[in-house]
Amino acid sequence: MAQGHTICIVDDDDDVRESISSFFRSVGLQVVGFGTAEKCLSSATIDDAACLITDLHMPGMNGLGLHRELLRRGVHVPVIVMTAYSTPEAHAEARHLGAAGFVEKPVDPEILLQNVETILREASAHAREPDSPGTNS
Repeated sequence: MAQGHTICIVDDDDDVRESISSFFRSVGLQVVGFGTAEKCLSSATIDDAACLITDLHMPGMNGLGLHRELLRRGVHVPVIVMTAYSTPEAHAEARHLGAAGFVEKPVDPEILLQNVETILREASAHAREPDSPGTNS
């Protein structure tokens, strides 16, 4: 279904990043993984990503910091935040930033895939929508 869409996965845990990446590749998704938020930000891949999945707690910039920086740069990619250590404050900040999802580790890859497929369907539907009346002046 989602062939041709690049999903960026940012997690400092190599095993988690590779496990999710392998699962997504097995269903035909293109995946690029990064071990840090800083590596993700320095890559041109993020500019055209269909979705970003990031760990909340990482050395250096955390997942919410990554989301804030992307917004500051004008990169409006749907973000799903993952964490093993959830707090009400983290949920609230993720919502405030407009995160598309917030999932707890250990992550069920099928649930994560459902979230990503929803994001891709919504993006596809939005791309097919005609411009609103009055927007072409």
